[in-house]
Amino acid sequence: MDRGFGEVELAQRLVPDGLLPVVELATRAGDIPTLAAVTAGAVLVLERDRAIHYLGVVIGGFSLLAGLKAAFALSRPPVELHLIETATTGFPSGHAMGATLVFGGLALTLRVGSRRARVAVAAVPIAAASLSRIVLGVHYLVDVAVGIGAAVGFLWAVERYAQGDPARSLAVGAGIGLLAVAAGVVFGPTPRTACAGAVCLDRDAAVVGAAALGAFVAWRVAERRSSPPDPAGRLFGATRTRTVSLVVLVPLLLGALLWVGSALLYVIVAAALGAAGLVVLAGRGATVLDRFVE
Repeated sequence: MDRGFGEVELAQRLVPDGLLPVVELATRAGDIPTLAAVTAGAVLVLERDRAIHYLGVVIGGFSLLAGLKAAFALSRPPVELHLIETATTGFPSGHAMGATLVFGGLALTLRVGSRRARVAVAAVPIAAASLSRIVLGVHYLVDVAVGIGAAVGFLWAVERYAQGDPARSLAVGAGIGLLAVAAGVVFGPTPRTACAGAVCLDRDAAVVGAAALGAFVAWRVAERRSSPPDPAGRLFGATRTRTVSLVVLVPLLLGALLWVGSALLYVIVAAALGAAGLVVLAGRGATVLDRFVE
């Protein structure tokens, strides 16, 4: 489906060949490794509740992205316009939506400076990642615009509903994660479909769905094990951290053993473990910034 009006060709004519390495560098702002590193770093630095709320928002947003990609499954611009290789569908732009979720969500979560200033700073990597996708010929303008718009709408809705409550944001993430997995099954097979035995799932939807559930389960177990919280406001003590880790990780590891040889399951388990681990680490009490202040 052609959703363009010549904007890709125009952008490529306007950008000199000598600047293409800069454009390729700019697109890294929306790459998954970059966004994952920013998210993990923020979770480990922010105060406990805000850290886990932010993690829930990001995971929920990526679940929505995976569901939308699986549901629409629209193609990218013609391959002759591609200046880099791609493997997924084109609508909405994952780089645009992902960067908006991670950097925009962080701007809303932080309490440094004014909100307007934080949003202005966040707009730089968002714009860089988004516009680069058009120049590189892998997205139409509408893909980028819808990606940013969907992320902004999601951030607004979750902020209104959750109001910084980790339990609510993680519940939203888990719910959308399950819907994303279902979308991958209903609208599949997709270009990212992978199978574990007789079960075939959209790889991206399955991974974010597992991460959403891993984070939610870790939080729920932690709440039960730490009620009431200790005087320092920590969610986990050393013993509780070990308990939560075992409760969350052991069943997942046993499940992995039952599916030895399935690359898809390895990725799913890793996503669930990683998200649960971030919740465990974020819940241990004082943050890095707290220690500097002390």
